This record gives sequence, structure tokens and C-alpha cells, in this order.
Amino acid sequence: MPKSRLQWEYTEDDMAEAILDITDHGFSPPQAAQRRRVPRTTLIDRLNGRGAAEDQIQPRRRLSKSQEDRLAFWILRQESLGYAPSHSQIRACVMGLLRQQGEHPDLGRNWVIKFINRRADLKTKMGRRQEAKRFDSFTPRAVHWYFDIRDGQYGWIKPENTVNVDEGGIMTGFGLDSLVVGSADPKRKAFLKGPQTRNWTSFIEAVTADGRALVPGIIFKGKELQKQWFLDEFKQIADWYYITSPNGWTDDHIGIEWLERVYLPQTTPADESDARLIILDGHGSHAT
Repeated sequence: MPKSRLQWEYTEDDMAEAILDITDHGFSPPQAAQRRRVPRTTLIDRLNGRGAAEDQIQPRRRLSKSQEDRLAFWILRQESLGYAPSHSQIRACVMGLLRQQGEHPDLGRNWVIKFINRRADLKTKMGRRQEAKRFDSFTPRAVHWYFDIRDGQYGWIKPENTVNVDEGGIMTGFGLDSLVVGSADPKRKAFLKGPQTRNWTSFIEAVTADGRALVPGIIFKGKELQKQWFLDEFKQIADWYYITSPNGWTDDHIGIEWLERVYLPQTTPADESDARLIILDGHGSHAT
């Protein structure tokens, strides 16, 4: 008894091989269908120009399922490269595709939102701007190297004596975060790579491996601190470490001063014989 259409298990690669058997190797449709274990009627339909079901434009949708799948793949790929697209960029991409197909490029106002809602792998979220050099340096190889070094050479140092240090900041009028589309995985953040360098008001943050935060450092752009920068409302953070630099971020002098005034006094171990470990990136002013 022949198999019903719903019982066939085959891939599009199987179907493509069956078509090649007929067009290039002289097999008849029944022979090719049997050889590749694909439905004969479907094979004949393909030979007559009918596309796969996933390539058919679905009712009330502008793209076929396979086109939507490729669009989702492109979105996730862009996110992984640091260029997660916005709604308007996705709309422009789809309209360009429709033009290439010779179709009218108009899309409904909510087309992108509806597209994202029917995709379990996509989500609209806030994209965080990050300098291109920092983004490109964060690789699986670098992460594995860090853990190999830490566990192999420094794992014996106590968590309360291990401090991670990083530099961040606020750039006025540029580099603002924005809504983008990316992976629906809640653990995966969308970083937006940008060409800017860090000419801004910076902060130095440091946290021990057991969760204790050190007093942060704030670096303003300027020659000296101005009283008007410190309002009465900020009295509760008066003990923070404040300093200035010509461009608003760390330099060799600030790195050493922060080490002496903040790090060393606040991380003195209870046992003087205990070692301390400070973890930071390879920026010149950090490694001085």
C-alpha cells in the first residue's frame, strides 16, 4: 500500500537530489522518487515549477516562511556582529526585498511588530552602545584563556581578595542606547558596536569576587574640579573618588592614584600574608 503524503519523511536536499536524478542522470520520476524516498506527486509538481510549501507566500503576509526564516537569521547574525537592527532598519530591508521581487514595497504600520511576535527566537530589547575595540576583543578564545589562567595560576587567592575593575562612562549627546531587535534569550544582551572613542565622563568601578563594591571613581573632563558639579543632593556620595583629566577618561597618573587612594586601602587583607588579585583589561592606563 503506498504511503500517504503525511507519512513521507524527506528533506529539501532529498528532493533536490531526486530532481537531479531526472534532469542529469536519466531517471524517470517514479525511479527517482523511489531512489530518494520522496513523494512522486510532489516530485512531479516541483518539475512543473511548483515551489516548496515553505516558499509559498502565506495569506496576509508579504514574505514566505523561508524568507521570514532567512530574515530572522540575518537579524540574529547582525546582533552577534554588534549591529542589531532597529525596527526601521528591518522594515527597509523587507521593502528592498519586495522591490527586488517586483512587488509593491508598502508594508503595514505594524508589520515588523507582528513579524517579531510570531517568532519565538526574536525580541525587541534595549541595545547597549559599546566601543568597537571592546566589542571585538570579547571573544570565546579570550574568555577561555581567562578562566584557564585564573583556575591554573590564581585559583588559590581568596574571593574577598580578588577584585575586578572596569571603566565605563557617560557620553553626552552621543552613543545613546536604542531599541533594537535580537535574540529572545533573556541572558543575551544586544550590544551596538560604534566607532567612537571614549571622550566622556568616566567612572571606575571595582567589585570583589564575594560581592563587595569599592568606592567608585568619577573622572570629569577638565583641568580641575568645579564646586558647581557637586550639588547638595550628592552629599551621600561625597566620599567617592573624584578627579579630572583632559579627555574625561583614565591616564597613567589617574590609574596609579586610584590604586594608591582607593584599591590598596580598601582591599587590605585581614591576614597580611594573603595575596591580592586585581583583574582588569589591557588598556595602557589600566596596566601601568
